Amino acid sequence: MSHENEVEQLNIAICDDEENIRIYIRKLIQKQETFCKITEFSSGKELLEFQDETNAEEIDILFLDISMGDEDGMTVAKQLRSQMESKKEAVWGSLPLLIFVTGYPEYMQEAFSVNAFQYIVKPIQESNFEQVFAQTIREYQYLMAKKKEKPKEVLVRNGNRTRSVSADDIYYIESSNRKVTLYLRHEKIEYYDKISSLESELKPDFFRIHKGYLVNIKYVERYDRAEVKMRNGDSLLISKYKYQDFVKRYLEYILEER
Repeated sequence: MSHENEVEQLNIAICDDEENIRIYIRKLIQKQETFCKITEFSSGKELLEFQDETNAEEIDILFLDISMGDEDGMTVAKQLRSQMESKKEAVWGSLPLLIFVTGYPEYMQEAFSVNAFQYIVKPIQESNFEQVFAQTIREYQYLMAKKKEKPKEVLVRNGNRTRSVSADDIYYIESSNRKVTLYLRHEKIEYYDKISSLESELKPDFFRIHKGYLVNIKYVERYDRAEVKMRNGDSLLISKYKYQDFVKRYLEYILEER
């Protein structure tokens, strides 16, 4: 299937210490007829050095071997993600889209702790590769479209001062005693406002799980009937009356993302 007319040139990287695997993945990518530039790295050290270069092109999709001689792929992925955090870039839903290539499926639970998008098990099956690659292209297109959208903003008024906060930076909002608190990555902002007004403003990306909590759906890590666990580690009560609607909205979000 050709993706050539659907995306701009993609920068795709393959990091694997086995040359024959790199060659095979390159051939499989070329078969997809996607307009792209492919860069190969034979070690994690080589990849990280490339990423440290100031003029390095941003990698859009990265095929990363988990078990390499010099530095395992999991360590490399953690360093890549920590580089992004140090630049104050969002890690979740960010580039590069990370696809682990591994002969050890038992590593996969840990893989998603570094926000891996997908994984491919060795020996690589062509049909499985095509499916994962098509899914990754769709995710890339979605992320590019989201980047072009003007992000929603919340105007925070404190006395005579007004500050604009991007909704994308808010994990959740808590309401108490006529005040609301915005929970961001590195700070909390408290001011007078109504959570119901913010709910109307921020739908459908935020959901009111309780009279006192409005959560950003994209930062939900997991949930059960009693609480919602957020990606910043906070656990929030969920109302039993809100549970079914929340699950429905969360599943809609997952489908939109994929």
